[in-house]
Amino acid sequence: MNNGKKDMVHRVLIIDDNPDIHKDFQTILLESDDSTELDAFRVEVLGGNAGESILKSKSKYELDFATQGKEGNEKIKQALSENHPYELVFVDMRMPPGWNGLETTEHIWKTDPNIQVVICTAYSDHSWEEITERLGKTENMLILKKPFDSAEVAQLASALTEKWILARQASLKMGQLEQMVEERTHELREVNEQLEQKVAEHKRVEERQAELLEKVENTNQELKDFASIVSHDLKAPLRGIKTLANWILSDCADKLEDEATEQMNLLLERVERMYNLIEGTLQYSRAGRSEGKRVPVNLNSFVPEIIDMVVPPENIDITIENELPVIECKETHIMQLFQNLLSNAMKYMDKPQGWIKVGCVEQDGFWKFSVADNGPGIEEKHFEKIFKIFQTLPTSLRFESTGVGLTIAKKIVGLYNGKIWVESKVGEGSAFFFTLPKQKTGAKNEKLETNIANRR
Repeated sequence: MNNGKKDMVHRVLIIDDNPDIHKDFQTILLESDDSTELDAFRVEVLGGNAGESILKSKSKYELDFATQGKEGNEKIKQALSENHPYELVFVDMRMPPGWNGLETTEHIWKTDPNIQVVICTAYSDHSWEEITERLGKTENMLILKKPFDSAEVAQLASALTEKWILARQASLKMGQLEQMVEERTHELREVNEQLEQKVAEHKRVEERQAELLEKVENTNQELKDFASIVSHDLKAPLRGIKTLANWILSDCADKLEDEATEQMNLLLERVERMYNLIEGTLQYSRAGRSEGKRVPVNLNSFVPEIIDMVVPPENIDITIENELPVIECKETHIMQLFQNLLSNAMKYMDKPQGWIKVGCVEQDGFWKFSVADNGPGIEEKHFEKIFKIFQTLPTSLRFESTGVGLTIAKKIVGLYNGKIWVESKVGEGSAFFFTLPKQKTGAKNEKLETNIANRR
């Protein structure tokens, strides 16, 4: 070959009891020391195609010889043990006194099932049916009649050794594919086991979460029941005290000195404050646990209803500054939220003519609401304090505030993943802001979007 690669050398075994046959195979398959003129003579005598086949076959084979079948089988065993197997074996049919060709082939295929076999015979000892019945139908065996043609031997050797190589390569490739499949199957099995473990873990987590949720719900219900019971049990004696104090003030007014009357009035104020604190605690425990689903609520009609509910005094003007959106929420939540903010603004109003303005703008995927007033304002140091339960400003004592309203507002806003805060200047008023996420609802907010665009 002229491609820079060496020809593959094929191992061929000749099993024949006639040494002259060994020489014939050497002449046909091996490169001799004859001159190129003898090669040309071979081509001329044997003919173009036959001569060329012989020449092309030379220097491609490594021949080995045995005179008996048993000897040949031992050579095949040794070649296999050395990992250098024979590809093709030519077997003579008659080799007395040992195994004949069929017996030899049977033993050879037990040793190496992949080797290609050519049985050479000059006699009709066995028919093809008898041979196939004994050896089985196989593509690894051919029959060669003696005296054989040199070109035929060369072509058989070339075709069968190439066939053996291709079969070996296919077997190796199949082995590699099987190994790859096995490795991939192993990887998939491991991944599947990991997924099963994760699914099992996820299931356990879900079961644990369900258990915890059930416990939380039970605890919440117990707290709700406890708050109701405590509220009832505490309110009852307070009502008795209030009734008794009013009776004393009413029936014994002429017998009480001014100091005693003042003390009784102070007692009534404390009873009222305690009553309001109990009621505030109950309201806080219920905040965020109202029944029902979230529904689209049009605040343009809902907020005016809330304003009517809080009954603003004549000296306080409440206005809605712009178009309000449609939001998805529980009506009781949004009612508590606006009611607490509006009531706070009215309660602390210190101006003869007060105003409260409700507004809304869209900002970063949220609706930003505002409830602003021109009341007394709040010092910055109290901005965080006012949202904590039972925390009131010093000026709130005369209003009997419980310090629960803003805490409830903060709790409700938190349920919707929003925020609430205050901006204020003492003497100028306050503005409470809270955000609620925008949701896609059936109603449109076209007027609000237009209003926002115009303001920008």
